[in-house]
Amino acid sequence: MPEPTDTQLDQLIKAIGLKDPRRGQAIAPCGTQSAYTRHVRNGEPIDEPCRRANTEAKRTKGTPTPSRRQPIEHGTLKGYQQHRYRSETACAECLEAHRLYKRNRSRKDAAARWAAQGGAQ
Repeated sequence: MPEPTDTQLDQLIKAIGLKDPRRGQAIAPCGTQSAYTRHVRNGEPIDEPCRRANTEAKRTKGTPTPSRRQPIEHGTLKGYQQHRYRSETACAECLEAHRLYKRNRSRKDAAARWAAQGGAQ
C-alpha cells in the first residue's frame, strides 16, 4: 500500500477531527488565513476560499475597529494629538489648546535657561 501524501494526511486528520501531530493544535479549516499559510508552507495548491480569506485578511490588516477608537477630546492637547494620530486636520479648539501649550512650554524653557545662566545677578 503506498504511503499517503501530506495533503491526504491533513485531509484525513481534518475529517476525523484530530489535532495536528506536529503542533498539537486543531488544523485550521480551509477558508481561513491560517489554512492559506499552511498550503503555502507545505507547497500545496491553494484553493479559492483560502485565497479569498488571505486577501481579506491583508486588506483589513491594520484597520482599527470602530469600538477601539476613542472619541476626540476637543479643546485639549490630547485632542490635538488624537487629530494628528488620525492624520486629520485639527479643529480650531484643539489648535488653540496646542498653541497655548507650546507658548507656555517655551516660556518655561526660557525661564529655565535664564535661571541656569545665573538669573539676575
